[in-house]
Amino acid sequence: MWTIQVSLQHQLLYTITMNKKKNSKNRITNWPRIIIQWSVIAFIVFLALKQVFNDSFKADFEAYCPFGGLQAIGSYLLSGSLACTMTITQMVMGVLLFIGVILLSKLFCAYVCPIGTFSEFLGKLGEKMKIRITIRGLADKLLRSLKYVLLFLTLYFTFASNELFCKEYDPFYAIVSGYDTDVTALYATIAIAVTVLGAVFIRLFWCKYLCPLGAISNIFKFTWFFLGVMAVYLLLLVFGVNIHYAWPLGVACLGGFVIELLGQKSRYFPVAKITRNEETCTNCQLCTIKCPQAIDVASVKTVKHVDCNLCSDCITVCPEENTLHINKRKRLKWMPPVAIITLFVLGLILQSFLEIPTINESWGEPTENAQIITYSREGLKTITCFGSSKAFAAKMRNVKGVYGVATYVGSKKVEISYDPEIISETELEGTLFTPSKTVLRTLPAGTEQVIEVSLLLENFFDTYDFSYLARHLQQETGALAVASEFACPVIVKIYFPTDAEINDEALKEVLEAEYLRYEVRDKTNEVELNYEVVGNFKKATIEKGAYISLLFEPFARGFNKYDTYDLTVIDIFSIPMGKNVRLTKRLPYLVSHLSNNDGIVKLETRLNEEYKQVLDISYIDTLTSGEDVFELILSDSLKVSYTSGKQEMVENMFDFSENQN
Repeated sequence: MWTIQVSLQHQLLYTITMNKKKNSKNRITNWPRIIIQWSVIAFIVFLALKQVFNDSFKADFEAYCPFGGLQAIGSYLLSGSLACTMTITQMVMGVLLFIGVILLSKLFCAYVCPIGTFSEFLGKLGEKMKIRITIRGLADKLLRSLKYVLLFLTLYFTFASNELFCKEYDPFYAIVSGYDTDVTALYATIAIAVTVLGAVFIRLFWCKYLCPLGAISNIFKFTWFFLGVMAVYLLLLVFGVNIHYAWPLGVACLGGFVIELLGQKSRYFPVAKITRNEETCTNCQLCTIKCPQAIDVASVKTVKHVDCNLCSDCITVCPEENTLHINKRKRLKWMPPVAIITLFVLGLILQSFLEIPTINESWGEPTENAQIITYSREGLKTITCFGSSKAFAAKMRNVKGVYGVATYVGSKKVEISYDPEIISETELEGTLFTPSKTVLRTLPAGTEQVIEVSLLLENFFDTYDFSYLARHLQQETGALAVASEFACPVIVKIYFPTDAEINDEALKEVLEAEYLRYEVRDKTNEVELNYEVVGNFKKATIEKGAYISLLFEPFARGFNKYDTYDLTVIDIFSIPMGKNVRLTKRLPYLVSHLSNNDGIVKLETRLNEEYKQVLDISYIDTLTSGEDVFELILSDSLKVSYTSGKQEMVENMFDFSENQN
């Protein structure tokens, strides 16, 4: 009852004062903050709409998230690697958040955070409907523990998995990403419901009681405590005490809550604080009423409350010109909005100059006199994430003379440490290159010869380059096939029908196109190309048989203990591939299906005398028969087993019905 009376008194004072000051130059609206807040929302909406109307654009809604950056920094320091969802931009923003909190309080919460903006907006609706309350007393203190628990769990699982655990429940990310695959639907739905309903009925429920970014920002405000915990942890590591990261993390979270529980004040930090001139203050209570965090600004000389984020709403609403300032200086009134913009621009500048390796691994022991040098190459499109980086490192571990690799996903760059006495640079590049070949069109009936156009191509190195070039040639030319061979520059061979009109300049223009655009499942993709033709084209005519043999890639897979059987007990069921040739990459499905019959032990493809592909299925004549094999490949469904142990029935994509007779 007392709280309601006080609230009514505050509202009465507010009404009287505002009527009294209606002709005053002072404004009750903090326009700089509102402009920044809704500019952020507008930018997010722009990204979302651009993604909807531009199929080739993939918005990164977490790119500038400082909390993701703090998780990335911790994960990188612990594991020495950077997951796909973690970027240098996030890490820079995380560092700037730490600096910003120490110097200028929680400006991100006040000016940038979209959850905070909508929570304030929904809270005003709750106030208009007279259904919003402010939790105080013991309940308020105990509820504040929840955000520290969520902070601990988020950081713990992020460091353990090297992936941003916050994406599983983050209400903002779930909404803007449309429940991306990283989102756990149940967690995110609960978080969204709690955020929306909490904001309407309880003042800033998410921000005060659940937000892990708010929790870690408060810990940063307790700067000496945070630095002390980190110093002790590092000293223990230096002196050989192998302490798990969960301990300092737990101490920081528990300590942050205890400090907040006992005093809710940050004494020395941040450096910038709201100050009140008691001599000029008329005790109108407008600052207290206006404060989004419900801090009793009118009762203190300096606002040290941990919830204060320097939003400056209290300064804006104050009718007395020389009463509320930042650090008692009137000219600092515009510092918060200027500072948040400056920090953001600084972050963008810094991230453009910095790049941290996604992985940085070393192995082996070079000889005492070895001179290890570094080979560097940019533009490797296969370096797309943490997983592909680890796969690349695993491949290079098997190369004699290589002692370490670092990958940079942002610039698609790799750095390889190697001994030039053991392996030359050219040989090293050869280990990176994967020769490829693919058919673009079926050979026309009656064709006996084809034209081979051979050329040298720069800025062409990995399998992605080959895939993009093949798709581009298929769209822009009448080429039958394309193949690549390692050289510096890379050798590319393109095959055309003998009646094709090949214009060198036109073909060069196609090969050096800036972009490739293609559609997959009604979605348009755009890829930047940077190929450069070196020298002239070489043309030759080759026979049909040589062409087919050149492009044929045999498939062979043994199973059901194939190697243990003597060839004398193995029979072979042969059948023309026919139109199934285009499904060669799907043969593992057929292998899995046939392996369910213990008598079938191998599947392979070959060319017959007429240069047509044939499927050979080896089976043990005492365990099964050719009729059983034929019946299996004609099945309507294939029984497929996955490496995880999961089994499922999939529709048979192969059609051998034309061979039934």
